[in-house]
Amino acid sequence: MSTESRIKFTSLQIQDSLAITLGSILDNRGSLTRIWEENSVLKAFKLNQASIVSNPVTGTLRGLHYQSAPYSESKLIQCVSGKVFDVILDLRKESATYKKHIEIEIGPGCAYQGLFVPAGCAHGYLTLEPNSTLIYFMDKAYSPENSKGIRWNDSRLLINWPCKPTLVSQQDLQWPGLET
Repeated sequence: MSTESRIKFTSLQIQDSLAITLGSILDNRGSLTRIWEENSVLKAFKLNQASIVSNPVTGTLRGLHYQSAPYSESKLIQCVSGKVFDVILDLRKESATYKKHIEIEIGPGCAYQGLFVPAGCAHGYLTLEPNSTLIYFMDKAYSPENSKGIRWNDSRLLINWPCKPTLVSQQDLQWPGLET
């Protein structure tokens, strides 16, 4: 098997964020898709935990979430089924892209299958297809006390959500807006 990486990274407009393209090997048995390589562009990323998030319903909104210091986490997110409208919001005051956001669709049929979200950025998504499943890789342990969020529909953010969510948790409805 070739040692060439099947995972490709593309820089995005938010400082230090990346879009991820996953290459698959296809044959008559099906496919094999590598979702993690230690020798990738993300050499400094040290995997601490991983989670699978299933979303059976189209229009499910999760976010915008982040963890505050000292538990600020970087996340590698991959959509392995379905499709989501994904948002990264930069909350790092020292960043050149502070308070800016990007919007991108990710999923197996999209140009990108995943994203790297740097520590200090909030992340959220809206499912565009039923049975959208994401895998999260995080470099820090989850801390309930440091779990934070920004209200997804804060008008100051100017996020162009493609449709109104049909399912949002009570917690996500109660997050504060972006600080001015």
